[in-house]
Amino acid sequence: MYSGFQNEVLLLREVYPGDCLVSSSPDLSTVTISINHGRGFTVHSNINVTFTLHIECSSQYPLESPRLSISHVHGLNSRDIMGLEMSLDDLIKERRGEHILFEVVDFCREFIANNIPTVDCAICLQGFKTEDEVYRTLQFHYFHKLCVGKYMLQQELDHTKVIYELHAKDPFCKLPVLFITCPVCRVEVLPYSDALVNCARGIE
Repeated sequence: MYSGFQNEVLLLREVYPGDCLVSSSPDLSTVTISINHGRGFTVHSNINVTFTLHIECSSQYPLESPRLSISHVHGLNSRDIMGLEMSLDDLIKERRGEHILFEVVDFCREFIANNIPTVDCAICLQGFKTEDEVYRTLQFHYFHKLCVGKYMLQQELDHTKVIYELHAKDPFCKLPVLFITCPVCRVEVLPYSDALVNCARGIE
C-alpha cells in the first residue's frame, strides 16, 4: 500500500495545500480534504458549495477499495448528496484495485464545479439559476441577491420609521443604529449593501 498511497497523498498536498489532512495507524489511513471549486489549480474567493470528503484506506489498499464519506455539506440538497454518494460508489467499484484517491477528489470537484447551490433561496424558496444571483452569508445561508436586497430595503425603511417616531418624541434621545440580521438565524449581522438595495429599488 504505502509507496503508492504516499505518492497519492503527496500529490494531493501539493495541489490542495493546507486542505489535505492525513491520519494514520498501522491498519488504517484516513485522508480528509475540503472540497469546493476554488481548491487546487483554480482559486476562487466566492465559495457557495463545499463539503468535506473522508477517504479511509486500509493497509490492503488498493486491493481493498477505500471507504468514502462526506460531511459538513453546504449548498447541496439531499437529493444531490445522495446522487454524489451513489456516483462515488460506482467509481470505487469500477476502479477496484487501482490507486484512485486523486481521481475521487477530482470527481468531487467536478460535481460542484458550477458553484451554484442546489438548495433554495431562504426568502422566496426558489432555486438559483446562475452563480451571479447567489448571496451567501458567512454561515452558509443562501438568498437571491434581489431577495436579500429587498429585505435590506425593508429593514432600512422600518429603521427610518423608528428613528422618525423616536425623534418626534424626544429630539435629543440616542437613536439606534441600523443592524440588519440574517433572516434565517437572526444572529449574523449582514453588511449593508447600496448595490443590493438600489437593485431592489429598481435603480441600475
